[in-house]
Amino acid sequence: MIMSILKVENLSTGYGKKQVLFNVSFEVNKGDVVLVAGSNGSGKSTLLKAIYGLLPQWGDGRLVFDGEDITGKPTAALLKKGLLYIPQNNNLFEDLTVIENLEMAGLILNKKKFRDGLERVLSLFSILVSRLNRTPMTLSGGERQLLTLAMALLHQPKMILYDEPFAGLSPHNIDVIANSLKDLNEFFCTTLLLIEHRVKECIVFADKLIGLKYGMVYNSIKLNENYDIQEFYSVFV
Repeated sequence: MIMSILKVENLSTGYGKKQVLFNVSFEVNKGDVVLVAGSNGSGKSTLLKAIYGLLPQWGDGRLVFDGEDITGKPTAALLKKGLLYIPQNNNLFEDLTVIENLEMAGLILNKKKFRDGLERVLSLFSILVSRLNRTPMTLSGGERQLLTLAMALLHQPKMILYDEPFAGLSPHNIDVIANSLKDLNEFFCTTLLLIEHRVKECIVFADKLIGLKYGMVYNSIKLNENYDIQEFYSVFV
């Protein structure tokens, strides 16, 4: 029996007096990769922020994560429950080294959990081992994203909300990060809710596509490798 890990029910929010999301509802099943896509201004980033409690909910919407109502819960509580959010920008401490960034990310973990987690992520992202004493500004775009993922995985999240993992990356680094996301999903059973403009690169490993338009869910589609990308652009954008 397939179980949902996240239920979003009638979620509405905005900034100041401007409403951006209007009664958004959908479910994400455990172990799935779900892509949220749409044109600029459709409310994609706002959606992730609202799910993670960074924006207040308007109305009587509800959020359920792993069977528990998390509506209005603080972000620290969500992290402890296994839900983690990676924003598009400002993910790294630029003046600290790679190992210091990892140590900062693991501050709330006890020594054993941090040590075990560090061994696990450096085994997964072995390229970081030779870069532990370098600062993020000296890394390539792909290496920076791998460091961001490594910092997240120290917490062994059940689900990651990830805003544009491919932003600013070269085609080669997009492939590197795409393969890393596939590995996270397949080998660690990490559920992923992704926002990404590069739909073509995502649909080959995503299970479901949710299209946002004018702050509302326009449709959702189960994906496979034969999905016609032109159909997406004609419907959602």
